[in-house]
Amino acid sequence: MLTKKEVSVMHCIYNACKRNNDSCIISDAFIIQSTPEKYKLNDVALDSILNQLQYDGYFECTKSERKGETVNVITLKSKGKAFKRELTQRRRELLNNFFWRMLFAAGGAVVGFLVSMLLNGLKK
Repeated sequence: MLTKKEVSVMHCIYNACKRNNDSCIISDAFIIQSTPEKYKLNDVALDSILNQLQYDGYFECTKSERKGETVNVITLKSKGKAFKRELTQRRRELLNNFFWRMLFAAGGAVVGFLVSMLLNGLKK
């Protein structure tokens, strides 16, 4: 399961790679700029996240120099190509789980109400 920071970084990389035939050359500064401000990424945190995503099999990443700037040469693997589908399935699973929990909570409340009405009726 990916953290919110990892999902944000992966979303940025996925969009860049999909525009360029499943691979891209992207700078750390662009990734940091593309992620929301609330995550407050820096170069060290971004390198850690990129290594974790690479280790998890989402993409292959190679550091390189271009015009004095460090860039990442990224190629999506099959798990990275299925990233959008994974997010959709996770949302669907979360909503399904929420629906069933609410249904069982409502059923439990109804049964509790009926049992209390039955017990109060027997006392009289």
